[in-house]
Amino acid sequence: MIKNTRLNIKTRGVLHHSHKGQNMGKLLIVLFSPPMLSQNTDAVLELTKAAVKIGHEVTIFCDIDAVYNLLAKQILPNQSTPASKFAQLIKQDVRVLACRESARLRGLDVKNEFLKGVVESSLGRLAELMEQADRVVAFGP
Repeated sequence: MIKNTRLNIKTRGVLHHSHKGQNMGKLLIVLFSPPMLSQNTDAVLELTKAAVKIGHEVTIFCDIDAVYNLLAKQILPNQSTPASKFAQLIKQDVRVLACRESARLRGLDVKNEFLKGVVESSLGRLAELMEQADRVVAFGP
């Protein structure tokens, strides 16, 4: 099903292959879903990898229960988890932001419990990012 989701997203014009000398666009992905509850997290991870591969600048904003995807303690040895996949994307210069208020309401501390490189953010900042992005795609319940 993830492949179908990716295809549908591609056909809607989210991803375009670069042409020589052309700057690629800014893609903002907003995720509302927690890990393992739906295919949304996997779809976001796959879309992000594909977008980065063809040269897009990608920002992922995690809001509501999606902040649980970013817990450092969910990186487990010898297992591929959403948290470990997000950590790899951060290493590839994908900006990953977590809503400060969503984390606070769930008793989570962005600075001490989240993956290294996750940036604490706000809905106000999300509005700014939406203005700056060439494409915005949201995944939620």
